[in-house]
Amino acid sequence: MQQYYRATIKIQFEDKKGNLKYKKENYIVFAMSPTDVEAKLSKHLGDGNYEIVGINLVGIVDVIK
Repeated sequence: MQQYYRATIKIQFEDKKGNLKYKKENYIVFAMSPTDVEAKLSKHLGDGNYEIVGINLVGIVDVIK
């Protein structure tokens, strides 16, 4: 059964001064398991300087568009 997960990623980037900085972003992913979340994030984000720091099941029943 597919459920909604919140995936938090940490992205590495370089600021205007050339210093390495990090920021966190959250994604809501509709997936079968945390492994499926990782696969979907990898497909969506591609190869990049990011690290998945957390995947949590969230209590979202449905998304109404």
